Amino acid sequence: MTMFTSILSGPVFRSLRVSLPLGQWIRVSSERRSLAGLNEQQLRDIGIDAATAATEASRPFWDVPEGR
Repeated sequence: MTMFTSILSGPVFRSLRVSLPLGQWIRVSSERRSLAGLNEQQLRDIGIDAATAATEASRPFWDVPEGR
């Protein structure tokens, strides 16, 4: 085992692999809750309709769009 592979398999790196998706899931969940709370005028301001907002807001937190 090289020093590099030792670092990658160590506890700090393992916790990063878990915490990075966790942080992303928390952000996505928060954004979807905020989206669900917007009124019709606010939705028009950002260019989406209520049905699209409801669909996005109802997605599970782990269903993160590509590129996020």
